[in-house]
Order: sequence, then structure tokens, then C-alpha cells
Amino acid sequence: EPVSISGRAMENGLLRVTWDAGGLLTSIWDKEAKREVLTSGTRGNLLQLHEDNPKNWDAWDVDADYRAHSADITALKSATVEMDGPLRAVVRFAREFDSSKLDQRMVLDAGSRVLRFETEVDWQEEHKFLKVAFPVAVHSPRATYEIQFGHVERSTHSNTSWDQARFEVCAHRWADLGEAGYGVALLNDCKYGYDILGSVMRLSLLRAPTHPDPAADRGKHRFTYALMPHPGDFREAGVIAAAEDLNTPLRMVRGQLTTGERRSLIEVDSPQVVVEAIKRAEDSAEVIVRLYEAWGGRCRARVRTSLPASRAYLCDLMERNRDEIPIHAGELEVELAPFKILTLKLTP
Repeated sequence: EPVSISGRAMENGLLRVTWDAGGLLTSIWDKEAKREVLTSGTRGNLLQLHEDNPKNWDAWDVDADYRAHSADITALKSATVEMDGPLRAVVRFAREFDSSKLDQRMVLDAGSRVLRFETEVDWQEEHKFLKVAFPVAVHSPRATYEIQFGHVERSTHSNTSWDQARFEVCAHRWADLGEAGYGVALLNDCKYGYDILGSVMRLSLLRAPTHPDPAADRGKHRFTYALMPHPGDFREAGVIAAAEDLNTPLRMVRGQLTTGERRSLIEVDSPQVVVEAIKRAEDSAEVIVRLYEAWGGRCRARVRTSLPASRAYLCDLMERNRDEIPIHAGELEVELAPFKILTLKLTP
């Protein structure tokens, strides 16, 4: 189903997104799951500006008491429709606050669950901390965060002193808050500070320390974050692949259309297994392929390659051969334990 805009709403076959006169989200209706994504009476994509004065290590630390001094950014300078389907809908919001300016494109593609926020900021603050908040209608005592070659769960409450100490946590490309049968993922392409307290998912966007560099982070920034509501848990919903797509988007180039077979350098038949790297070996003309198991469970997977490969080896991270594994017609089989990192060497 194509995507379209009508008034203050955009929708495709999966989601209907509405916003108010200030450009803040008032509803994200999941058509497939027949449920509201945002908490009733709240607003999503809410930018929040905090006072940020850590007691030590200005450029490195964030103190928990920053939450006590906060201002919601609700003033809207302009809202314009840039694109109205059928494959993509784009609304541009412009804001000014304190000494800074923010320009944001809200993007929804046909057939997609990923609502993107492509953001440019002229950041001219001192001792301020900019976050974005999404209050979601999902309740869980734990949230899941991506780390390198896997993920980790953390509490969404402050019941204990060690939970209270985790008021700001790091993650790579996504964090997911899920209950039985449904969840919401918050994706990013370069912003790695999260806090999820109760049902409010927040992402840290910018800080403005003055020591040791008195002008640290001042100037223009460009980044993208995205919200992905989904049935099921993050594994079956494809959150890991969606985060990869956000970080390595397709690029369009001019070229001649040719006929012939379609092929990939590497294909894996299991969604549990992620191809993290394909590279030339450091000391030879062989090809290195690095995989990892991303779901936290054991699996077997078939790996197919269109590269010339007469022999295949399991090797270590230094690319030293450990075991030879059978490969026939460019296809081999591997077994992975939970979160296992596996490095293959393909010999022409």
C-alpha cells in the first residue's frame, strides 16, 4: 500500500502517524497489530533540553541530577510537506530554541515500519543536554540494548541503588522495549546514549561541555534516529536488520542496465546470523568473512558465496587457520553457539 499525507497525518499500509500544531506526535497507530504505540495523552518525538553541569569531568560525565532541570522544546517555526508518496512521505519541521536551530525531516516509506527522523542541528549551547523522548504503550521491567556482536538486557526501573546508577547507558544501533507479543525499537545511526525509565524511551543527542575545550561540539551536526513499532519480539521483527539498513542505507548511482543473474558476495540462510565484515586477508589474496550469532541461541546456517572459493577454513581473529571445513559449489555449513563470533577464510 502506498504512503500518503493528509492534513497532519501520514500513513502507509502498516502505520498511521499524526502530529499536532507544534509538530509533536500525538498518535502512531499500528494497523496490523490494531494498537496505539504511544502512551495515551502523551506526545512523541519530544525534544527535551536539560541543564548539564557535572561535578567532575565536564566533557565525559553526566550526573543523575540533570533530570531536575528540563525544558520541553515545543515551539515550531515551520512545517512543510516535502514529499507526498506514493513511495515516500516527508514532512520537514524547523525549530529554534535558546541559541540553536534544528531542522528535521520525518520520513515514512511505503511498506515500512521504520519512522525516521533525519536531523540537522546548528548547536550553540553551553552546559546543555539535548534528548528526545518517546512515551510508548509497552510495559516491561527490562529493555534490550545492542552491544558489539550481541545484546544485553537492563532494568527499566530504579528500584535498587545499582539500577539508579544506570540512569544513562550505552548501546550501539538500537534499543528495544518489548512485552509479550509486541515491542518498540529506537534506532540510531551515531548516537549511543540511552535511558529507558518505565515506558519512556529516550535517546541522548547532544551535549555542550566547556572543559577542556570551551567550544566542544559547537556547530552543525547531522544524524538520524528512528522509531520502529513491531509485533513479536525484536528478533523475529527484524530490528537488527532495520538498524543495519539505517546505518548503511542503499546508495543510488547512475549506470547501465544489464541482463544476467542476480548474485551476492555472501548469503546466509538464517536471520540469526549476521555478516559483520567481508575483507581481503591481511597477508594474502584470500577473503575473510566474519559472522556472529545475534539472537542469543544456537543455530546452524548455510553460507553461500559467489566468490571463487575452492577451500574454506575457520580461523581466529589474527586470520590464522584453525580447521578446514567442507565447501561445495560455493556453499558451506556452520554451527554457532549463542553470540559466537566466527571468522571464515575463503581460498580461491
